[in-house]
Amino acid sequence: MSGPKIVRIVTREEIQQICRSQLARVDAALAEWLRIGKRNDCISDEEAAAAQARRASLAALIEAGRFLDLQKQAPREEAFLRDDLRSRLAVVAKAQAAARAKERRNTEAGATLLRTLLAKDGGLDAEIRSGLENGDPAALAKGFALLARPSKSTDAEIRLQANRLRDDVASQTFREWLDANGEEADPAIERLEGRIAELAQLVEPERVSAWRRRLTEAASAPRDRRGLLLDGVDVDTGRAIKVARARREALDELHATLAEFAVMGLDPSHLSAAEAEGDAAALAELTRQARSMLDESSAAAAAAARRAAILKGLAEIGYEVAEGMSTTWVEEGRLVVRNAARPDYGFEVGGVADGRLQIRAVALTTDGRGPDAGRDRDAETIWCGDVSVLQEKLAKAGGGLVIEKARPIGAVPLKRIAVGSRRDTEAPAEVPVLKERSL
Repeated sequence: MSGPKIVRIVTREEIQQICRSQLARVDAALAEWLRIGKRNDCISDEEAAAAQARRASLAALIEAGRFLDLQKQAPREEAFLRDDLRSRLAVVAKAQAAARAKERRNTEAGATLLRTLLAKDGGLDAEIRSGLENGDPAALAKGFALLARPSKSTDAEIRLQANRLRDDVASQTFREWLDANGEEADPAIERLEGRIAELAQLVEPERVSAWRRRLTEAASAPRDRRGLLLDGVDVDTGRAIKVARARREALDELHATLAEFAVMGLDPSHLSAAEAEGDAAALAELTRQARSMLDESSAAAAAAARRAAILKGLAEIGYEVAEGMSTTWVEEGRLVVRNAARPDYGFEVGGVADGRLQIRAVALTTDGRGPDAGRDRDAETIWCGDVSVLQEKLAKAGGGLVIEKARPIGAVPLKRIAVGSRRDTEAPAEVPVLKERSL
């Protein structure tokens, strides 16, 4: 064994706190997955039930004390829910873009067919004409049927020519006729339709409507102006989609961080109220503030749990632990606990940094008198055995004590600390046990 040590202590309460925080992040991602997925009709009841069952399985890992399994699986589930939602929304956006592109093609086809019919006969039923102007599929079918009928002209030669035209048209499908007489689909318009469909999931409806009006204007503009108009829509929507995606990611992280507040017993309302109007940078700053508050609260809770665990363990292996020692430890930064079986020796523990502790055996002196230095090596050897027992007790309780640095026994003279005389009536006090919260 070795002498003075630098150790890192992790308690069961601290591990449980970490696990509950990770589960809270999963809950935030699951709530968003369900809310947005249901709104966009891209998550079935069966899929929702399966996701909720996975969440219940994660909670069961905490109850079963399988903390490492939870710490591995929870981040994966959180990432899966966010990635899966993005994939589902991409499918929805693609379908919506395809539907709008089809609607646009029908409108263009109606306009082409209307021009052809007016050039052929001059007059046209008002209902069919209105339907063609709007790209109505039923009007398109009626208009194509009219295209196959003979012209109203009385000239025999024209009628003959019309009959030949009718025969030619009748041999074609409407799509074939449109391909021969209409314009080819513009890939830039198709791409912008998809981008605007994605933006519809991220920004205000008013902005989406404005972009769609501009795209419609560009699509119907003459070729010499179309490219310029499309470039304008491309630049504006490209900038908007980048900003919207960044804000969505920042908002997701903020919501996940705020979900941890409830676990720590903190109130997130003042941060939640500020999120509505914030851009990605503002949301990131809110997240930073929230994380700072969480880290401070977590560190304080972890330190309290470590102090309670160590004092409880020392009391169980024969050291004199009295009420108020935890407060003394906080105020003075260190604590010395006397060994009941060896009253001239004790156990000193103090903070170092980053949650680590320095522990060592010490000799206790009263009125300048203390144990014979010749006994120090044996006392330090026994103390090292006490550390091993304490290590086992913490591990059995679900925590752990890891020795990061140690000195050989006898390498450093045993520190001598002056203490007041013991009172025969002084009795060790039971150390309060931290209550564990259950999910």
